[in-house]
Amino acid sequence: MDAFWMVALKTNCLLVIEDDSPLNFALEMLFGPDSGIEAVKSMANDFQGFLDEIAKLKSRVVLFEDSTALTGRNSLTQLLMSNPELKIIVILRDSNYIHVFRKEEIRIQSSAELIEAIHST
Repeated sequence: MDAFWMVALKTNCLLVIEDDSPLNFALEMLFGPDSGIEAVKSMANDFQGFLDEIAKLKSRVVLFEDSTALTGRNSLTQLLMSNPELKIIVILRDSNYIHVFRKEEIRIQSSAELIEAIHST
């Protein structure tokens, strides 16, 4: 692939992973120069610092490890509400699963539209 296109297709990804996690090494290998992902490890000490990092880096994706303190239900909700374009991926440390969270807004005008929203994926 042309180098110009690789730069144009880069996705900024903010990593929130504990320093002693085995995922650190694996993600460094995975997010090499040909991955199209510009991964930056978070240095935030609190939630506001984390929000500031997202804004500064213009991150489109945040990748969390499930054992990280910032993966609490309220934190994820606040993050999605304040950054509607953000995709949040939570890696489960002890399994082959990930959770993907996105904010989706649907305006409904009838109960049928609510039912349709519940059925849609």
